[in-house]
Amino acid sequence: MDRNLEDPAPGRIMSAQPPLMAMLLLTTDTAAAEHLVERLRAAGLAARALVTARADRLNDLLARRAFDMILWWRHDDDRDLAEAIRQRGEHVAEMPLIIIAADTPDPEQVLEAQQFGARGLLAPGDEEQLLWTIRREAGDIRQRRRHRELMARLKQCERRARELVDHTGAAIAFVQQGLHLYANSTYLTLLGYPNLDEIQAIALLDLVDPNQRDGVRDLLQSAERTAQTEPVEITTRLRSSRGKGLEVRLSAAPAVLDDEPCLRLILDPVRQSEARAKGGDMASDIAAARTAFFDEIESRLGPDRAVPLPFAVFFVRLRRHSELLRDLGLTHGLDIVDGFGPVLASVAVQAHALTRISDDGFAMIVDGLDEKEAEALAEHIREHARLPQRLATNGRIAPDCDIGYYLVKGRAAAAQDILNAAHRLCVYSAAAPGDCAGGMQTPTSLAARTKQTAVEGDTEVADKIATALGSQQFKLVYQPIISLMGDNQENYSVLVRLLDNDGELLEAKDFIGAAIRQGLIEEIDKWAIRDAIRVLAEQRRAGHNLRFFINLAEDTFRNPSIILHICDCLRELDVRGNWLAFQFQEELVAENLASLGKLIDALKQIKCRVAINRFGATNRSEMILQALPVDFVVLMPDFARALAEDPVKQQRLMTIANLAREFNVKSVVTGVEDARALTVLWTAGVDYVQGNFLQRPSPTLDIQP
Repeated sequence: MDRNLEDPAPGRIMSAQPPLMAMLLLTTDTAAAEHLVERLRAAGLAARALVTARADRLNDLLARRAFDMILWWRHDDDRDLAEAIRQRGEHVAEMPLIIIAADTPDPEQVLEAQQFGARGLLAPGDEEQLLWTIRREAGDIRQRRRHRELMARLKQCERRARELVDHTGAAIAFVQQGLHLYANSTYLTLLGYPNLDEIQAIALLDLVDPNQRDGVRDLLQSAERTAQTEPVEITTRLRSSRGKGLEVRLSAAPAVLDDEPCLRLILDPVRQSEARAKGGDMASDIAAARTAFFDEIESRLGPDRAVPLPFAVFFVRLRRHSELLRDLGLTHGLDIVDGFGPVLASVAVQAHALTRISDDGFAMIVDGLDEKEAEALAEHIREHARLPQRLATNGRIAPDCDIGYYLVKGRAAAAQDILNAAHRLCVYSAAAPGDCAGGMQTPTSLAARTKQTAVEGDTEVADKIATALGSQQFKLVYQPIISLMGDNQENYSVLVRLLDNDGELLEAKDFIGAAIRQGLIEEIDKWAIRDAIRVLAEQRRAGHNLRFFINLAEDTFRNPSIILHICDCLRELDVRGNWLAFQFQEELVAENLASLGKLIDALKQIKCRVAINRFGATNRSEMILQALPVDFVVLMPDFARALAEDPVKQQRLMTIANLAREFNVKSVVTGVEDARALTVLWTAGVDYVQGNFLQRPSPTLDIQP
């Protein structure tokens, strides 16, 4: 029979304790197991234990890797268990085994323990030695896990560094013993090589002018010998694949690529350095142009980011930009790209603030367009905005462009988010031109999708909402968020309900869609914030240690004045910001990073917590954690549905929980409907759970004294 020690009962919030050591105790003597757990607690090592003597369960338990350590009370009659221990294979290193012998160990038992891969063989009754051995193995486990964590972070840093190398405008390569290991596209283009394979067979010194090779060789040797990471530099002359001379400033510094020590080289053409010295840095010019473009967008917005006159933001991207530079050469290709701006201006004569926004992209604003007019203009640009044909190269380059546009109306997001949306739609139209016309046919947010099509009955629901806002017919209900890791903070999710004519509470799904489409969601959110803070103040005065999780809709968080409303409520009702956690849906976060970044910074200044709701709904989860200072991630209810029977879902859940831990973010799983899911969630390292199995949402707060 199995027995789970220290397993919290559903619905109860555990008191704060040190991090738990998960132990598998293989014995039929549950009294001895309980005594050991109590001794460990008294020694300052909190433990959570599962007690079993069933060999048939051991493989399944080990496959889940849910335990830190295995203790086995060894007897002669447990042959099946001995065979299961012997076959545990790959889990030997992950879960150290400690054997407690039935009597004083003899040499034969010591040899057998070594064959089992045990880290200790102890005589019965020697509790002090057993505690010392467990503490030693616990320390070793922490060290190994810390090592794995650091190695994983190192790999991630190396991967991100490689991505930065690939996307930077600098010419960067890695060489080892004078041979190229890797070079980015800028480096290849600068030296006239079509791909990495072509340059990997060429020694770096073969690219250097013969009269200057000794100096470059000395520089490389100096960079290899130095213990410093500071680069060493030399000005030298290289020859491109076409034999053309190129004067560059070559910088070399020690680096590591794919676990191999090497040198990182950066080539900086001297003419570009001189231009920068004179203030002619193209990257700086483009950055300044972007800032001016954002100012143009902001100038069209009224108070609270309202849009008095709708306008469209277009992003126009040249196709095959890198091929153009490759086939025509860097300088000639850049001249042609520069000439595309006047061509675009002559085609889109009604455009304002036409700006070169990136190496291959242009942005512009057109006022007063509706959806059909914007699509007609986009098609006109696609058809007529061509690079000069006299500069094309025998048809190998098809000078053309892709276009995305975003209509701005109602209430606007941040200028950066608007441009990002136009760019994203441009990318969509290039990837699937038959499925997406590059405009609002691919909405950029959940709210946009909801607002597009009116639903029958919206007017009736909107009237009911307007009446309810003035007559206290909205109600808050509360559902506990329960800790699996010993947090003594009582957390509750705050949900909004609407009283119907029969006095029944309508769930949010019955009225939220209509509220968004009719522009009433912001008023509902403001009411919910104020009422939740009022209730929180009452509960805190009564001595209850509560935190409320409150959802904010897209229309709400796009309004800069919402932070003023929150601050006013906190000040008036004497509530601290760290008693609140504001939630934002991941689908909305990914499309409003700039808008939300400003709001979250303001929330952090007043000590409020931040949560991402429905986390894992998109493929941008890691990007969101990198971009925003998040405290909690609240996973979609789908993760908990039939979790115990779905290994694929379990693996996905563990991946997300590990990602959250990597960013020091607490994870919450909602929609928990059965006890078996709790076991899987605890095993995966999830911090909190929420669901009807634990407690259904209730209009009253049933708080334990």
